[in-house]
Amino acid sequence: MTLSELKEDFYKRYLPSSNYLHYTANGMLCPLLGYPETEDAPSVSCALSMGVRMFARALGGEVIKVQNNASDKYLIYNFSDNIAPRRGIDAETIRLIRALGAENLTGAEILYECTIPEFLPRREVFSLTLVQSLMKVSDIEADIAKTAATASLGNNTGAYLALAASRGGYCTFVSSDVPKNYPLPLTGYKIVSAHCIEKDIDRSTRIKYAFGVIRRMYPHITSIAEVTEDMLISAKDMIKDKTAARYMYHLVKENSRIEKALAALKKCNVKTLFEEMNKSQRSMEKYWSVGKEHAFLARCARGIQGVAAVRCWENGIIAITAEDKIDYAIGMICDGFEENIGYQPTFCISQTM
Repeated sequence: MTLSELKEDFYKRYLPSSNYLHYTANGMLCPLLGYPETEDAPSVSCALSMGVRMFARALGGEVIKVQNNASDKYLIYNFSDNIAPRRGIDAETIRLIRALGAENLTGAEILYECTIPEFLPRREVFSLTLVQSLMKVSDIEADIAKTAATASLGNNTGAYLALAASRGGYCTFVSSDVPKNYPLPLTGYKIVSAHCIEKDIDRSTRIKYAFGVIRRMYPHITSIAEVTEDMLISAKDMIKDKTAARYMYHLVKENSRIEKALAALKKCNVKTLFEEMNKSQRSMEKYWSVGKEHAFLARCARGIQGVAAVRCWENGIIAITAEDKIDYAIGMICDGFEENIGYQPTFCISQTM
């Protein structure tokens, strides 16, 4: 649906009004380096062209209406309603509205479109876009740190911060400081993602444990970006969970890969980013408990002509691929994966937002 069609759809669903129509959009977060799934780890990410687009208009009163353009059903929330929300996405939406309730929030009418496939996570993008839209209609001013913290509901603010700071044509570095944007010249490339049935594992708990052990020895550090190999060696015997120690080793080596990539991107040298992404993937395969299907997808894509960089992501991989080689790359991955694993992966093609 074009932007004009989405706007027209808004006016068909809601009664005429002279109130200003606010537009907000965010693309899905795609990690290039690092591990944005945990708060303490640095990451380099970009926003993809698939995401959430939202129109919002002040309604007045104490009612907020939220509707997906693919449905005829509304979420209607009244500020005076203290009933516990139903489980599911409605509950998350109502928690976000209540989190903003102390900020002079006004009623609103909202229509949004989500172009993210159902097998990929939508919560971060939707939550941030909704919070930004509600802030606009209620004239609430906040910096991106506060906006991200509100949208995250206290869970992994770093990923929301990266989303809030993202800009088209740039990637965003998030660590313990204010997020920074670096040029991401991907002209001639698109991001192809291949997704398998095998689920990725959650490493956050183990990473936080290992980082906590290191912090007890070095209380001055505030981020995994500050952990050195010497620190990790000193803490090795104290980290009883050896799988957690392997995860931390990968992340400590990732620090130097991120530094090299960012230094190169300052000069618009995207080739070095590709090299560091490929090194990161090989490190993942060695230290990261990568599943059989994920590892096969990465190895298959890595040897295909036109694929510049490969890295595990969201139950699969991302492959930065030359535009004129996309069909060829998808065909090669499909053939190899089906022959060895037994079914065809699912693909998405996108570009940076």
